[in-house]
Amino acid sequence: MFFGGGFPSRNPVYSSHPYTYHQRPDRRENQGDGGLGLFVQLMPILILIIVSALSQMMVSSPPYSLSQRPSVGHIHRRLTEHLKVPYFVSDTFGEEFTGSSLKTVERNVEDDYVANLRNNCWKEKQQKESLLYRARYFGDTSLYHKAQRMGTPSCSRLSETMKYLENFR
Repeated sequence: MFFGGGFPSRNPVYSSHPYTYHQRPDRRENQGDGGLGLFVQLMPILILIIVSALSQMMVSSPPYSLSQRPSVGHIHRRLTEHLKVPYFVSDTFGEEFTGSSLKTVERNVEDDYVANLRNNCWKEKQQKESLLYRARYFGDTSLYHKAQRMGTPSCSRLSETMKYLENFR
């Protein structure tokens, strides 16, 4: 229906009188060439495809990664100046980023690192609380002690990092 305005059919259309019917005129006979009509109908789809392609070309990947990613070219390991967070960059990173642009990138790396620590800390706390809940619900003391011993290393690193940042910034 979208492309042709309806399904082509030559089915008769019956009127109110039981023995008479009228043949429905075929739309294709009335449209003539249809090339411009087809183009106008396809225009919204073409616009969506073009806008999507342009937006994909305009989005650039970040110049760094917190993990080594050879598929993107982030293979060279570096450390941020303040927090000593390891990150990976491409071959041309040193030429493209110097001075204030390098400081901006390193600040972004550290912000991403802290965001990852927060996320991982939340997950670790959720796992620990879930284990504690199950231990209490089932009355399992060994599971309870396991949950009590369970560490939250991301939370510890986050706490240390935040203390450092408070003193530094």
